[in-house]
Amino acid sequence: MRNLKSGFILSYISIFIQSIISILYTPVMLRLLGESNYGLLQLAVSTMSSLSILSFGFGSSYMRFYSQYKVDNDNNAISVLNGMFTIIFISVSILSLIVGGFITMNTSTLFGKSMTASEIKLLKTLLGIMTVNLAFTFPCSISDSYIIAQERFSFQKILIIISSLLNPMLTFPLLIMGHGAVSVAICMTAITVIKLLCGTVYCIKKLNMRFCFAFDKNVFKQLSVFSFFVFLNIISDQINWNVDKILLGMFSGAKNVAVYSVGSQFNGYFLTFSYALSSLMTPKAHTLIANHADNRETSKFFASFGRVQFVVMAYIYFIIIAVGKPFIKLWSGIDSNIPYYTALLLISPLLVTSIQSIGIEIQRAKDMHKFRSVLYFVIAAINIAVSIPLCIKFGELGCAFGTALSLVVGNIIIMNIYYQKRVGLDIKYFWKEIFKFIPSLIIPILTIIVIRHFVSDNLFSIALCGIIFTVFYAVSMWFLGLNQNEKSYIKKM
Repeated sequence: MRNLKSGFILSYISIFIQSIISILYTPVMLRLLGESNYGLLQLAVSTMSSLSILSFGFGSSYMRFYSQYKVDNDNNAISVLNGMFTIIFISVSILSLIVGGFITMNTSTLFGKSMTASEIKLLKTLLGIMTVNLAFTFPCSISDSYIIAQERFSFQKILIIISSLLNPMLTFPLLIMGHGAVSVAICMTAITVIKLLCGTVYCIKKLNMRFCFAFDKNVFKQLSVFSFFVFLNIISDQINWNVDKILLGMFSGAKNVAVYSVGSQFNGYFLTFSYALSSLMTPKAHTLIANHADNRETSKFFASFGRVQFVVMAYIYFIIIAVGKPFIKLWSGIDSNIPYYTALLLISPLLVTSIQSIGIEIQRAKDMHKFRSVLYFVIAAINIAVSIPLCIKFGELGCAFGTALSLVVGNIIIMNIYYQKRVGLDIKYFWKEIFKFIPSLIIPILTIIVIRHFVSDNLFSIALCGIIFTVFYAVSMWFLGLNQNEKSYIKKM
């Protein structure tokens, strides 16, 4: 419990630091790099991020098998598991260098129609650097998974905080000196290497992580079957969160990618806040199922997580509605409302999926994630088909709408039916608990209506209106939203 509390606090501290740095630093990068070069950097990052599918879902399967072996107190099996994952991810790193190198060599074929020769040359360099960065990212999964399994959240969050601080500290002086987007990509890669070294040393020296490189074919077969469907889910996520930038790069150009990236960055913040709590509760979800908890107990856990997550995510969602439009204009320097509406389109369905995010781990713990993975893959494929014509005709907003529509249909409507019918989660009970927040949302919504009439495009006005909304939201949630158990937990923290 102590590790969980400290992890919870450090999670939000790290997110706060990451968000502040990003909010302050992104407009600086935009101005120093220019919209075109910033768009190229974002395109390179998104393109290489999409290659994270090469992990084939093995990273997400670690927790399920570790939890089973831990309950059985089988340390030898855990050592074999660690050894197998090391072999797998080193192999994946080599594969990523090959695939990333192929994409880099064919940059002009993929993006030549919408870019100039100088843009293609720079993009090619950035893709090469980000390929190396990706290759170092995969081995990090081994130490990250083990640290989470051990519930040593504090170390992981401190490492994230240090990494977040290092990025602007290293890149800002280089940008001032005129080294451009290439210097940013190199610094990102250097930070990835530092994280890999720190995580590996901590696991071996502090957590006594042991490896046995005896390749167990039976275990590997189980891992492969389980991971295949996680792999489909990863493909879906990469399509949903990266394909829009790639499509815009292909059909519209680097500046459109930059405009979309500003809006999607808020989507990234939203996902980061969502992941902060769910990542801490992942070991508990797997332990609960490994100890054969019944559906009633699991449903209560699912709903209690959803309520806590809702308080945080609803605040972020509503404050973006309240002051997001003038803030994004002031922050990015882009005189357009497209980034704001892009952000709203992307985060609106996430308000629902974020409060149910622990359900993903419950499915995996029960080995019932296959349907979800196949569904998401089909929906993601439909997203591409829908987004291409929408991208060509409506640009950034067309892409965002296609992604939002796919999330509503697949992640919300169909998945809630599946949770109820097959997984054994009481969705009616879940939504009954969430709907208890309705009275507490009336005052915040009325506050938003008033604020939007008075907020203007200057920092003082945005900050003042943000503070006013925060006070009304906090007071309303405390007296009308939170139950006694939730209030007691907050007081103990």
